[in-house]
Amino acid sequence: MKTRTWLGISCLLLAGCVSIGTSELANDATVAQIKVGETTKEQVASLLGEPASQRSIEMSGWTQEWWVYSYAAATINPLDYLLLYGFFFNGIGLYDTEYDLSLFFDPRGIVSSFSRLKTDYDMGRPFASMRVSSVVNTTIGVSAGGKEPVQFEDKLEYRY
Repeated sequence: MKTRTWLGISCLLLAGCVSIGTSELANDATVAQIKVGETTKEQVASLLGEPASQRSIEMSGWTQEWWVYSYAAATINPLDYLLLYGFFFNGIGLYDTEYDLSLFFDPRGIVSSFSRLKTDYDMGRPFASMRVSSVVNTTIGVSAGGKEPVQFEDKLEYRY
């Protein structure tokens, strides 16, 4: 009886979520506050914090800068691993969802374009297939004549 109780308590303690990176990327309302042609570097930093990666290039006297943010999260179900199929199908250390956000700034420090990638991983179960799906939302500023930014979405799904 004590062994069963201890096993049940252990499972409850091991269940939960694991994440790394900027959790605000998973919040659509937060990301929607970033506007091409309006949002500054300072505003992005106050919304999302420091970027995971920051690069810049200088050409002909002007500087273009881009920032990259990332976030990954996984929900751990200890029963998957207790029954051993979790090791074979889910692996160890694989995330369920990943987000990547790339922001490009013009020489004035204003967002000129950005791209947000969301990838969902479902590694399947013993009698279910694996599925990986990605959605990329990109917004590009158009400098000619004050036109609205161009937005597009790419979707990809892989089933095995």
